[in-house]
Amino acid sequence: MIAAKTVLSALCGAALLAAGPALSAVDQDGSRDASRDERVATALTNAEQAERTSDRTALADALRVIERSGARPMAGWTGTDPVPGWRALIPGTTGAVLRGSPLGPGYRSGQIRAGQSDTFQQVFLSGRKASIALSTVGGEPLSLRVIDAARKPVCVADAQRRACRWVPIFTQRYMIEVRNGGQSQANYFLVVD
Repeated sequence: MIAAKTVLSALCGAALLAAGPALSAVDQDGSRDASRDERVATALTNAEQAERTSDRTALADALRVIERSGARPMAGWTGTDPVPGWRALIPGTTGAVLRGSPLGPGYRSGQIRAGQSDTFQQVFLSGRKASIALSTVGGEPLSLRVIDAARKPVCVADAQRRACRWVPIFTQRYMIEVRNGGQSQANYFLVVD
């Protein structure tokens, strides 16, 4: 009986330790591998840069990351999707392969004037890992903030670490805010997974 309690106690402790990092608002471990949303956000930025410099190899590499992730424009976003235009520049590229999550991560781009912010809402499901990554071509000092339905911050990510991860307790709509703390207009990509 005591051995069974000890084993059960150890298993519960291990489960809590395993759940701990998943419940943190901002992943602070810079030594880990980039998450899928961060890889897609970086690939979108790299593709935009490669298009500007006419670097077809870098553009093809970035498109492969985007295609393999199954990334697509976020539902409700009315901006212009740059990916089809990038595909047209590289012969032989195709649409999303849809690996991993059936829908893949969603992305959007935007522009924010100095000192301004861009906000939009997104529903995240209870008990399922939520992940958001932000990238920018010019390295502008953008920050990311996620606020729940009760207007409480769930995540605040600064210009150095532009990613948020958490597990929502309830299915609800969250407000996502991207703020430009710089002195000039900033272009960004935001990926939600």
